Amino acid sequence: MGHTVWSQRIVADIILNELKSYGKALNNEDQLIYSRLLKEPLKHLGSVSYTSSLNAWAFLLLSIMVEQEKRIRQLEETYVADGHLQEQE
Repeated sequence: MGHTVWSQRIVADIILNELKSYGKALNNEDQLIYSRLLKEPLKHLGSVSYTSSLNAWAFLLLSIMVEQEKRIRQLEETYVADGHLQEQE
């Protein structure tokens, strides 16, 4: 029989569980931030699964970055809308 290939969802869950142990060593404030960051890839598991890559961890990190970029853009838009800054692009 051949080897069974794990789904990207299982691989992602394993990686995220391994990363949780690191979070336990952080101070309380950092733990809250870290915990929120680890939830971000869950929003993109469909995309991660679509890649069928052996480097699922890289796509998990990219998912976190996408969510961070969305937050930054939202803050920038709010800042510009409040008249603090001229819009730049």
